[in-house]
Amino acid sequence: MFGGSVMILTKANQELARQLPLLEAVKACGGYYECPKSPHGQRLGPLVGYAGRDEKGRQFVGDIYLNMAVLEAYPHMLWAYASILNEKLSGGRNGLSDKVFCGAPLGGMSLASLMAMRAYARYIFPEKEVMEVATKHSREKSHLVFKRHGITAGDEVIIVEDVCNNFSTTTELVNLITLGGGKVVAIVCLLNRADDPILHEPFRFLNLHIPVIALVDKPIRQYHQDDLPVIQDVQNGNVVWKPKDKWPELLSAMNMNTTSAFSPYCH
Repeated sequence: MFGGSVMILTKANQELARQLPLLEAVKACGGYYECPKSPHGQRLGPLVGYAGRDEKGRQFVGDIYLNMAVLEAYPHMLWAYASILNEKLSGGRNGLSDKVFCGAPLGGMSLASLMAMRAYARYIFPEKEVMEVATKHSREKSHLVFKRHGITAGDEVIIVEDVCNNFSTTTELVNLITLGGGKVVAIVCLLNRADDPILHEPFRFLNLHIPVIALVDKPIRQYHQDDLPVIQDVQNGNVVWKPKDKWPELLSAMNMNTTSAFSPYCH
């Protein structure tokens, strides 16, 4: 359920959609938003806010949002992508049963579980522990902890996310796993959309070289709120800060101003 709207795929349409490349499948399932624009470049819909924040604590904004939760709702489709990622990890060899798949909350959890299932491997995930509740002037502050599961010394861990961008959650997870005596051997995601080219190279953290393996590498431009291309829209309030909470409205704004719909398999 996305903002009160349920996206329904029949069994036959799931079979069709899972044969598409990842981004096309996301579009087909109604998980793609791109701000419509006039022929002169004027925005006809809202910008979207991203999870990443700048040095002043402000959310980055942009024109494109991929809602991977639409795939998460259909494990049969996610199962196919889990298989492809496992093959990328193992190089075609079935050598992952000794690894630990760690799902980053919340987007990486379903994918990590399926990847571990395919590899006959262990699956874990951390939880968010609230440190300070949200107020009118600040967001909730939390950190990741292992409660239901844990890291044991010598664990070789594969961190799994749905989308990688600024790697802030990934960095926190690498720290947490390392402190527990584990070693992160790979970072895996469906989409690496980082705007910074360096984040499409082997990820460097504390002098460790950890490969980032993505099903799709596609940089998506993000802006500071005072960048010239977006400052007017931000000042006018033309931003949806929590896209998943307003997903039906975003799709409506996009489809009203484009000639083709992006959800041919949904009804």
